[in-house]
Amino acid sequence: MDVHCHINFKDFNKDREEVIKRAKRKLTAIIDSGVGLGGVRRSIRLSEEYKHFIYSTLGLHPADAARMGDELIETIIKEIEDNIERAVGVGESGLDFHHTRDLEGRRRQEKIFKLFIELAIEYELPLIIHARESEKQAFKILKEHPIENAIFHCYSGDLDTAKNIIEEGYHLSFSTMICFIDHHQRLIKDLPLQSILTETDSPYLSPFKGRRNEPPYLEEAVKKIAQLKNTNIQEVDSITEKNAKKIFRI
Repeated sequence: MDVHCHINFKDFNKDREEVIKRAKRKLTAIIDSGVGLGGVRRSIRLSEEYKHFIYSTLGLHPADAARMGDELIETIIKEIEDNIERAVGVGESGLDFHHTRDLEGRRRQEKIFKLFIELAIEYELPLIIHARESEKQAFKILKEHPIENAIFHCYSGDLDTAKNIIEEGYHLSFSTMICFIDHHQRLIKDLPLQSILTETDSPYLSPFKGRRNEPPYLEEAVKKIAQLKNTNIQEVDSITEKNAKKIFRI
């Protein structure tokens, strides 16, 4: 299962149906991340059109949140709440210190991140966290709230923070970046499969140079994890799938 992709993005406008057909041949489900007002609406439409295959999580990218006015953020949160019964998760939301360098923008991200944590708690849904160059800070904020299920999507932090996240009962999602980034490969070797999910984050992070990423390419990440864990593809697929179904209740 691809637990995080953006099939609603314009990158797929010309061949979205064909991409979804290819995904159906490889995967049991994909979880589409709708970010921002338009993204939330598009993701919900896709989940309605492809019931029991495409599921939605609804959120706001922190780099966008840092620049947005309060009125637009309130509109986005209202749109999410109006569609919350159609969603399987809240987010992505979090902190992005890579794209947001100024202190004011980072503080704004923290404020909005806390709003999304509260949303996830209120509606008893898993929270999908975007934390880039900010994993420790995001985890610290998370620990201040009594949330049951959280996923650090596309995890790129250090090993100690990863272990702390797992000890709290949360999960880490690894993308197709694992096919070509040494740091992610080292992390996988030291972390238990029972705490790991798999994603593509398509259209980004393609395992094939020069190609747009898409959900069927998740297979490449599963193969790489199996190789790194010295096990077979079926075991990795089975355990990560079980993890995802339990968290998202699908």
